[in-house]
Amino acid sequence: MLFKKVITYTEQLEDPKNPLLGPTLKGLYLFGLWQTGSKFRTTVYNMIHFSTLLFVISQFVDLYFVRNDINKVLNNMSLTVLSVICFAKCYSYVMWQGEWRKLVKYISEEELIQIKKMDPNIKKHMEAYTKYTRIITYMFWVMVFITNFLLILTPFLKYATSHSYQEDIRNGVEPLPQILCSWFPFDNTKMPGYLGSIIVHVIMGSQGSGVLAVYDMNAVAIMSYLKGQMIILKEKCDRLFDEVTSTEAVLDKIKECHRHHNALIKHCSIFNSLLSPTMFLYVLMCSMTICGSVVQFTSKEATASQKLWVFQYTSGLVSQLFLYCWHSNEVTLQSKQVDRGIYSSDWWQSDVRVRKQLLLLAGKLNHPLILDAGPYTTLSVPTFIEIMKGSYSFFTLFSQMQED
Repeated sequence: MLFKKVITYTEQLEDPKNPLLGPTLKGLYLFGLWQTGSKFRTTVYNMIHFSTLLFVISQFVDLYFVRNDINKVLNNMSLTVLSVICFAKCYSYVMWQGEWRKLVKYISEEELIQIKKMDPNIKKHMEAYTKYTRIITYMFWVMVFITNFLLILTPFLKYATSHSYQEDIRNGVEPLPQILCSWFPFDNTKMPGYLGSIIVHVIMGSQGSGVLAVYDMNAVAIMSYLKGQMIILKEKCDRLFDEVTSTEAVLDKIKECHRHHNALIKHCSIFNSLLSPTMFLYVLMCSMTICGSVVQFTSKEATASQKLWVFQYTSGLVSQLFLYCWHSNEVTLQSKQVDRGIYSSDWWQSDVRVRKQLLLLAGKLNHPLILDAGPYTTLSVPTFIEIMKGSYSFFTLFSQMQED
Protein backbone atom coordinates (compact mmCIF):
# COMPACT_ATOMS: atom_id res chain seq x y z
CA MET A 1 0.00 0.00 0.00
CA LEU A 2 2.78 2.42 0.96
CA PHE A 3 4.76 1.45 -2.15
CA LYS A 4 1.78 2.26 -4.38
CA LYS A 5 1.39 5.66 -2.72
CA VAL A 6 5.07 6.40 -3.33
CA ILE A 7 4.72 5.41 -7.01
CA THR A 8 1.62 7.59 -7.35
CA TYR A 9 3.43 10.53 -5.79
CA THR A 10 6.48 10.18 -8.04
CA GLU A 11 4.21 10.00 -11.10
CA GLN A 12 2.74 13.36 -10.10
CA LEU A 13 6.22 14.87 -10.34
CA GLU A 14 6.44 14.09 -14.06
CA ASP A 15 6.02 16.90 -16.58
CA PRO A 16 5.32 16.20 -20.29
CA LYS A 17 6.90 19.53 -21.23
CA ASN A 18 10.13 18.57 -19.42
CA PRO A 19 10.49 14.79 -19.97
CA LEU A 20 13.74 14.44 -17.99
CA LEU A 21 13.85 17.43 -15.65
CA GLY A 22 10.23 17.43 -14.43
CA PRO A 23 10.84 16.09 -10.87
CA THR A 24 13.99 18.15 -10.27
CA LEU A 25 12.30 21.35 -11.48
CA LYS A 26 9.45 20.78 -9.06
CA GLY A 27 12.00 20.19 -6.30
CA LEU A 28 13.80 23.41 -7.23
CA TYR A 29 10.46 25.24 -7.18
CA LEU A 30 9.60 23.80 -3.76
CA PHE A 31 12.79 25.20 -2.20
CA GLY A 32 12.65 28.56 -3.94
CA LEU A 33 15.39 28.12 -6.54
CA TRP A 34 13.13 27.83 -9.60
CA GLN A 35 11.42 31.20 -9.28
CA THR A 36 8.46 31.04 -11.64
CA GLY A 37 5.69 31.71 -9.10
CA SER A 38 4.16 34.97 -7.95
CA LYS A 39 6.29 37.99 -7.01
CA PHE A 40 5.22 37.62 -3.39
CA ARG A 41 6.40 34.00 -3.29
CA THR A 42 9.70 34.92 -4.93
CA THR A 43 10.22 37.76 -2.44
CA VAL A 44 9.54 35.48 0.53
CA TYR A 45 12.02 32.88 -0.71
CA ASN A 46 14.65 35.50 -1.43
CA MET A 47 14.27 36.68 2.16
CA ILE A 48 14.82 33.08 3.28
CA HIS A 49 17.91 32.86 1.07
CA PHE A 50 19.22 36.10 2.58
CA SER A 51 18.59 34.76 6.09
CA THR A 52 20.74 31.78 5.07
CA LEU A 53 23.62 34.19 4.49
CA LEU A 54 23.10 35.73 7.93
CA PHE A 55 23.03 32.25 9.46
CA VAL A 56 26.33 31.33 7.76
CA ILE A 57 27.90 34.50 9.16
CA SER A 58 26.65 33.55 12.64
CA GLN A 59 28.36 30.16 12.25
CA PHE A 60 31.69 31.86 11.57
CA VAL A 61 31.15 34.06 14.62
CA ASP A 62 30.59 30.95 16.72
CA LEU A 63 33.73 29.42 15.21
CA TYR A 64 35.70 32.38 16.51
CA PHE A 65 34.36 31.92 20.04
CA VAL A 66 35.22 28.17 20.18
CA ARG A 67 38.63 28.51 18.46
CA ASN A 68 40.48 27.12 21.49
CA ASP A 69 38.57 23.80 21.56
CA ILE A 70 39.72 21.56 18.68
CA ASN A 71 36.71 19.21 18.86
CA LYS A 72 34.23 22.08 18.77
CA VAL A 73 36.19 23.68 15.94
CA LEU A 74 36.01 20.47 13.88
CA ASN A 75 32.31 20.06 14.58
CA ASN A 76 31.65 23.67 13.64
CA MET A 77 33.78 23.53 10.49
CA SER A 78 32.12 20.37 9.15
CA LEU A 79 28.71 22.05 9.38
CA THR A 80 29.80 25.57 8.45
CA VAL A 81 31.57 24.43 5.29
CA LEU A 82 28.45 22.57 4.22
CA SER A 83 26.39 25.71 4.88
CA VAL A 84 28.78 27.77 2.76
CA ILE A 85 28.48 25.28 -0.11
CA CYS A 86 24.71 25.27 0.27
CA PHE A 87 24.55 29.06 0.16
CA ALA A 88 26.88 29.16 -2.87
CA LYS A 89 24.63 26.76 -4.79
CA CYS A 90 21.53 28.67 -3.77
CA TYR A 91 23.03 32.06 -4.60
CA SER A 92 24.45 30.95 -7.97
CA TYR A 93 21.16 29.39 -9.07
CA VAL A 94 19.08 32.43 -8.11
CA MET A 95 21.54 34.96 -9.57
CA TRP A 96 21.90 33.07 -12.86
CA GLN A 97 18.23 32.12 -13.00
CA GLY A 98 17.91 33.32 -16.60
CA GLU A 99 20.74 31.11 -17.84
CA TRP A 100 19.39 28.07 -15.98
CA ARG A 101 15.97 28.63 -17.57
CA LYS A 102 17.57 28.83 -21.02
CA LEU A 103 19.43 25.59 -20.41
CA VAL A 104 16.30 23.77 -19.21
CA LYS A 105 14.38 25.08 -22.21
CA TYR A 106 17.06 23.92 -24.65
CA ILE A 107 17.28 20.46 -23.06
CA SER A 108 13.52 19.93 -23.04
CA GLU A 109 13.19 21.15 -26.63
CA GLU A 110 15.91 18.75 -27.77
CA GLU A 111 14.25 15.83 -26.00
CA LEU A 112 10.85 16.67 -27.48
CA ILE A 113 12.45 16.80 -30.95
CA GLN A 114 13.86 13.30 -30.43
CA ILE A 115 10.54 11.98 -29.07
CA LYS A 116 8.59 13.30 -32.08
CA LYS A 117 10.74 11.24 -34.45
CA MET A 118 9.13 8.08 -33.04
CA ASP A 119 12.38 6.15 -33.51
CA PRO A 120 12.27 3.02 -31.32
CA ASN A 121 16.04 3.02 -30.76
CA ILE A 122 16.08 6.67 -29.65
CA LYS A 123 13.06 6.04 -27.43
CA LYS A 124 14.82 3.08 -25.83
CA HIS A 125 17.93 5.10 -24.98
CA MET A 126 15.92 8.04 -23.66
CA GLU A 127 13.83 5.79 -21.45
CA ALA A 128 17.01 4.14 -20.16
CA TYR A 129 18.75 7.33 -19.03
CA THR A 130 15.48 8.83 -17.74
CA LYS A 131 14.80 5.75 -15.61
CA TYR A 132 18.38 5.77 -14.34
CA THR A 133 18.09 9.46 -13.42
CA ARG A 134 14.85 8.86 -11.54
CA ILE A 135 16.38 6.05 -9.47
CA ILE A 136 19.48 8.09 -8.59
CA THR A 137 17.39 11.18 -7.81
CA TYR A 138 14.94 9.50 -5.46
CA MET A 139 17.63 7.48 -3.70
CA PHE A 140 19.72 10.61 -3.14
CA TRP A 141 16.73 12.54 -1.86
CA VAL A 142 15.98 9.77 0.65
CA MET A 143 19.62 9.76 1.78
CA VAL A 144 19.59 13.55 2.28
CA PHE A 145 16.32 13.31 4.20
CA ILE A 146 17.79 10.67 6.52
CA THR A 147 20.97 12.72 7.00
CA ASN A 148 18.98 15.81 7.91
CA PHE A 149 16.77 13.76 10.25
CA LEU A 150 19.84 12.39 12.02
CA LEU A 151 21.32 15.90 12.17
CA ILE A 152 18.23 17.09 14.06
CA LEU A 153 17.94 13.98 16.21
CA THR A 154 21.59 13.37 17.21
CA PRO A 155 21.95 16.05 19.95
CA PHE A 156 18.80 14.81 21.67
CA LEU A 157 19.89 11.18 21.34
CA LYS A 158 23.11 12.13 23.11
CA TYR A 159 21.07 13.75 25.88
CA ALA A 160 18.76 10.73 26.17
CA THR A 161 21.52 8.08 26.20
CA SER A 162 24.24 9.77 28.29
CA HIS A 163 23.49 10.17 32.02
CA SER A 164 26.78 11.97 32.62
CA TYR A 165 25.85 14.49 29.92
CA GLN A 166 22.50 15.05 31.64
CA GLU A 167 24.26 15.65 34.95
CA ASP A 168 26.67 18.10 33.33
CA ILE A 169 23.73 20.05 31.92
CA ARG A 170 22.00 20.16 35.30
CA ASN A 171 25.21 21.36 36.95
CA GLY A 172 25.75 24.00 34.30
CA VAL A 173 28.97 22.41 33.02
CA GLU A 174 27.52 21.67 29.56
CA PRO A 175 24.97 23.75 27.59
CA LEU A 176 21.68 22.33 26.35
CA PRO A 177 22.09 20.23 23.17
CA GLN A 178 22.26 22.24 19.95
CA ILE A 179 21.54 20.96 16.45
CA LEU A 180 23.91 23.30 14.60
CA CYS A 181 26.75 25.57 15.67
CA SER A 182 25.82 29.24 15.44
CA TRP A 183 25.85 32.47 17.40
CA PHE A 184 22.68 34.26 18.50
CA PRO A 185 22.26 37.80 19.85
CA PHE A 186 20.33 36.31 22.79
CA ASP A 187 20.96 33.62 25.39
CA ASN A 188 20.24 30.33 23.64
CA THR A 189 21.24 28.20 26.63
CA LYS A 190 17.99 28.91 28.49
CA MET A 191 14.30 29.09 27.67
CA PRO A 192 12.79 30.73 25.67
CA GLY A 193 15.98 31.53 23.73
CA TYR A 194 16.85 27.85 23.51
CA LEU A 195 13.52 27.02 21.84
CA GLY A 196 14.03 29.86 19.37
CA SER A 197 17.50 28.60 18.44
CA ILE A 198 16.21 25.06 17.90
CA ILE A 199 13.46 26.33 15.57
CA VAL A 200 16.00 28.35 13.58
CA HIS A 201 18.34 25.33 13.35
CA VAL A 202 15.56 23.02 12.15
CA ILE A 203 14.44 25.51 9.49
CA MET A 204 17.97 26.28 8.29
CA GLY A 205 18.99 22.60 8.32
CA SER A 206 15.90 21.48 6.40
CA GLN A 207 16.11 24.33 3.86
CA GLY A 208 19.82 23.75 3.32
CA SER A 209 19.39 20.00 2.90
CA GLY A 210 16.58 20.58 0.42
CA VAL A 211 18.63 23.03 -1.63
CA LEU A 212 21.57 20.61 -1.79
CA ALA A 213 19.33 17.68 -2.75
CA VAL A 214 17.48 19.39 -5.61
CA TYR A 215 20.51 21.31 -6.94
CA ASP A 216 22.73 18.23 -7.04
CA MET A 217 20.15 15.99 -8.66
CA ASN A 218 19.33 18.64 -11.24
CA ALA A 219 23.03 18.72 -12.15
CA VAL A 220 23.28 14.90 -12.24
CA ALA A 221 20.17 14.73 -14.44
CA ILE A 222 21.73 17.15 -16.94
CA MET A 223 24.95 15.11 -17.00
CA SER A 224 22.91 11.95 -17.60
CA TYR A 225 21.16 13.77 -20.44
CA LEU A 226 24.48 14.73 -22.05
CA LYS A 227 25.77 11.17 -21.83
CA GLY A 228 22.50 9.65 -23.08
CA GLN A 229 22.26 12.04 -26.03
CA MET A 230 25.86 11.27 -26.96
CA ILE A 231 24.93 7.59 -27.10
CA ILE A 232 21.96 8.46 -29.33
CA LEU A 233 24.16 10.59 -31.59
CA LYS A 234 26.69 7.78 -31.92
CA GLU A 235 23.92 5.41 -32.99
CA LYS A 236 22.65 7.96 -35.50
CA CYS A 237 26.12 8.03 -37.05
CA ASP A 238 26.25 4.24 -37.07
CA ARG A 239 22.93 4.10 -38.99
CA LEU A 240 23.68 6.82 -41.54
CA PHE A 241 23.32 4.40 -44.44
CA ASP A 242 20.44 2.29 -43.12
CA GLU A 243 17.27 2.42 -45.22
CA VAL A 244 18.46 5.18 -47.54
CA THR A 245 17.73 5.33 -51.25
CA SER A 246 19.69 8.37 -52.37
CA THR A 247 22.75 10.49 -51.67
CA GLU A 248 20.52 13.39 -50.59
CA ALA A 249 18.95 11.22 -47.88
CA VAL A 250 22.41 10.45 -46.47
CA LEU A 251 23.36 14.14 -46.56
CA ASP A 252 20.17 14.99 -44.66
CA LYS A 253 21.16 12.50 -41.98
CA ILE A 254 24.63 14.04 -41.80
CA LYS A 255 23.06 17.49 -41.39
CA GLU A 256 20.95 16.15 -38.52
CA CYS A 257 24.09 14.77 -36.82
CA HIS A 258 25.75 18.19 -37.13
CA ARG A 259 22.66 19.90 -35.68
CA HIS A 260 22.42 17.41 -32.82
CA HIS A 261 26.11 17.72 -31.94
CA ASN A 262 26.00 21.54 -32.08
CA ALA A 263 23.06 21.49 -29.67
CA LEU A 264 24.88 19.23 -27.21
CA ILE A 265 28.04 21.36 -27.30
CA LYS A 266 25.91 24.45 -26.63
CA HIS A 267 24.11 22.78 -23.72
CA CYS A 268 27.34 21.52 -22.20
CA SER A 269 29.01 24.93 -22.53
CA ILE A 270 26.14 26.71 -20.73
CA PHE A 271 25.98 24.02 -18.05
CA ASN A 272 29.72 24.11 -17.44
CA SER A 273 29.74 27.91 -17.10
CA LEU A 274 26.96 27.69 -14.48
CA LEU A 275 28.34 24.72 -12.54
CA SER A 276 32.09 25.36 -12.60
CA PRO A 277 32.38 28.24 -10.05
CA THR A 278 30.25 26.43 -7.48
CA MET A 279 32.08 23.15 -7.92
CA PHE A 280 35.42 24.92 -7.55
CA LEU A 281 34.37 26.06 -4.08
CA TYR A 282 32.96 22.62 -3.30
CA VAL A 283 36.07 20.68 -4.35
CA LEU A 284 38.28 23.15 -2.48
CA MET A 285 36.48 22.59 0.82
CA CYS A 286 35.56 18.96 0.49
CA SER A 287 38.89 17.49 1.60
CA MET A 288 38.92 19.41 4.87
CA THR A 289 35.27 18.65 5.57
CA ILE A 290 35.64 14.92 5.08
CA CYS A 291 38.83 14.95 7.13
CA GLY A 292 37.17 16.82 9.99
CA SER A 293 34.31 14.34 10.02
CA VAL A 294 36.67 11.36 10.17
CA VAL A 295 38.61 12.95 13.05
CA GLN A 296 35.34 13.45 14.92
CA PHE A 297 34.39 9.82 14.30
CA THR A 298 37.68 8.52 15.72
CA SER A 299 37.59 10.86 18.71
CA LYS A 300 37.40 9.16 22.10
CA GLU A 301 34.88 11.75 23.26
CA ALA A 302 32.37 10.91 20.51
CA THR A 303 29.23 9.10 21.68
CA ALA A 304 27.44 6.38 19.70
CA SER A 305 24.81 8.83 18.45
CA GLN A 306 27.50 11.30 17.35
CA LYS A 307 29.36 8.58 15.49
CA LEU A 308 26.14 7.57 13.74
CA TRP A 309 25.61 11.15 12.61
CA VAL A 310 29.24 11.60 11.50
CA PHE A 311 29.14 8.32 9.56
CA GLN A 312 25.91 9.28 7.80
CA TYR A 313 27.14 12.82 7.14
CA THR A 314 30.50 11.67 5.74
CA SER A 315 28.83 9.00 3.60
CA GLY A 316 26.49 11.62 2.18
CA LEU A 317 29.35 14.02 1.46
CA VAL A 318 31.47 11.39 -0.28
CA SER A 319 28.44 10.13 -2.25
CA GLN A 320 27.63 13.67 -3.33
CA LEU A 321 31.17 14.28 -4.58
CA PHE A 322 31.36 10.88 -6.26
CA LEU A 323 28.09 11.45 -8.14
CA TYR A 324 29.47 14.65 -9.66
CA CYS A 325 32.86 13.18 -10.55
CA TRP A 326 31.50 9.88 -11.87
CA HIS A 327 28.79 11.34 -14.11
CA SER A 328 31.06 14.08 -15.41
CA ASN A 329 33.68 11.47 -16.19
CA GLU A 330 31.05 9.41 -18.05
CA VAL A 331 30.09 12.43 -20.16
CA THR A 332 33.72 12.93 -21.18
CA LEU A 333 34.32 9.26 -21.99
CA GLN A 334 31.12 8.98 -24.04
CA SER A 335 31.86 12.17 -25.97
CA LYS A 336 35.20 10.69 -27.02
CA GLN A 337 33.46 7.67 -28.55
CA VAL A 338 30.83 9.43 -30.68
CA ASP A 339 32.95 9.62 -33.83
CA ARG A 340 33.39 5.83 -33.77
CA GLY A 341 29.80 5.58 -34.97
CA ILE A 342 30.89 6.95 -38.33
CA TYR A 343 33.70 4.42 -38.76
CA SER A 344 31.40 1.54 -37.83
CA SER A 345 28.82 2.64 -40.42
CA ASP A 346 28.71 1.47 -44.02
CA TRP A 347 30.70 4.50 -45.15
CA TRP A 348 32.47 2.46 -47.83
CA GLN A 349 29.20 2.32 -49.81
CA SER A 350 29.16 6.09 -50.32
CA ASP A 351 30.61 8.17 -53.13
CA VAL A 352 33.44 10.71 -52.89
CA ARG A 353 31.08 13.61 -52.14
CA VAL A 354 29.53 11.88 -49.14
CA ARG A 355 32.89 10.64 -47.87
CA LYS A 356 34.18 14.22 -47.71
CA GLN A 357 31.18 15.18 -45.61
CA LEU A 358 31.76 12.16 -43.37
CA LEU A 359 35.36 13.20 -42.76
CA LEU A 360 34.23 16.69 -41.79
CA LEU A 361 31.61 15.23 -39.43
CA ALA A 362 34.13 12.82 -37.88
CA GLY A 363 36.57 15.66 -37.21
CA LYS A 364 33.83 17.75 -35.65
CA LEU A 365 32.61 14.91 -33.42
CA ASN A 366 36.13 14.43 -32.07
CA HIS A 367 35.47 17.10 -29.46
CA PRO A 368 35.40 15.77 -25.87
CA LEU A 369 32.99 17.44 -23.46
CA ILE A 370 34.78 18.28 -20.22
CA LEU A 371 33.15 19.73 -17.12
CA ASP A 372 35.41 21.89 -14.97
CA ALA A 373 35.61 22.65 -11.26
CA GLY A 374 36.99 26.15 -11.59
CA PRO A 375 40.09 27.01 -13.63
CA TYR A 376 42.38 24.45 -11.99
CA THR A 377 40.77 21.02 -12.20
CA THR A 378 38.06 18.96 -13.87
CA LEU A 379 35.23 16.89 -12.48
CA SER A 380 36.45 13.35 -13.04
CA VAL A 381 37.18 10.11 -11.23
CA PRO A 382 40.92 10.96 -10.91
CA THR A 383 39.90 14.23 -9.22
CA PHE A 384 37.73 12.28 -6.78
CA ILE A 385 40.65 9.97 -5.96
CA GLU A 386 42.94 12.98 -5.38
CA ILE A 387 40.43 14.51 -2.99
CA MET A 388 40.21 11.24 -1.04
CA LYS A 389 44.01 11.16 -0.84
CA GLY A 390 44.05 14.76 0.35
CA SER A 391 41.47 13.95 3.03
CA TYR A 392 43.60 11.08 4.27
CA SER A 393 46.63 13.39 4.42
CA PHE A 394 44.68 15.92 6.48
CA PHE A 395 43.45 13.14 8.75
CA THR A 396 47.03 11.92 9.33
CA LEU A 397 48.14 15.47 10.14
CA PHE A 398 45.32 16.04 12.64
CA SER A 399 45.94 12.65 14.27
CA GLN A 400 49.60 13.51 14.82
CA MET A 401 48.64 16.91 16.26
CA GLN A 402 46.27 15.25 18.73
CA GLU A 403 48.95 12.73 19.79
CA ASP A 404 51.43 15.57 20.39
